[in-house]
Amino acid sequence: MSKQTSEDQEKIDEYLRVIQERILAPIQSTEVRRYSTATLLLLFAAIDGLGLLLHLSKEAGSNQRILGFLGYMGGGYQVHKQELLGLRNSLVHNAINVASFLSQTETGRDQHLKKMGADDFIHVNTTVMYEDFVSALGRFQTDIQNDNAMMKRAADRLEWKETADRLEGVEGDPSGHLNAATPTPPPPVQFIYAKRKGKAID
Repeated sequence: MSKQTSEDQEKIDEYLRVIQERILAPIQSTEVRRYSTATLLLLFAAIDGLGLLLHLSKEAGSNQRILGFLGYMGGGYQVHKQELLGLRNSLVHNAINVASFLSQTETGRDQHLKKMGADDFIHVNTTVMYEDFVSALGRFQTDIQNDNAMMKRAADRLEWKETADRLEGVEGDPSGHLNAATPTPPPPVQFIYAKRKGKAID
């Protein structure tokens, strides 16, 4: 493995660790999993982020990125990606679910992504969607390790930020206020956003 490939892999691994710690762990280990809306908001945020690493164009808007990763998840996610995008947008912008049935219970797992009712709304079981996302994330990690072009594209969309020692004796904070509390720092790796002319296409 070349030095550049190793550095690219390290950057991607760090971003995936952030997804694990800040998105998947709360769903798996806290009360978040009991709330379909909260679970979906976290999952759609991760889907958008991974969609940016996966999409062929760094200019892709959030709708394109989400549709791309839902397609990557395959199966019913590919078939119902437009409805799922509509659900994501309604939750993000209004925190209100429209045009779908939501559940997180074990009963009804077999109804996940099936049409229900007279209006043919899709049923989304957030427990199943969480499990399917974890499975797709594992496949994404494998694919990215085996495809140098995919790895390079993903790594080029991330950059390192120094944050580790931000709360330890920060210069320019003589009051010591930053040491009085321990907020969660931003992650050490973040997206590089390209400057665009005109409005981004979603």
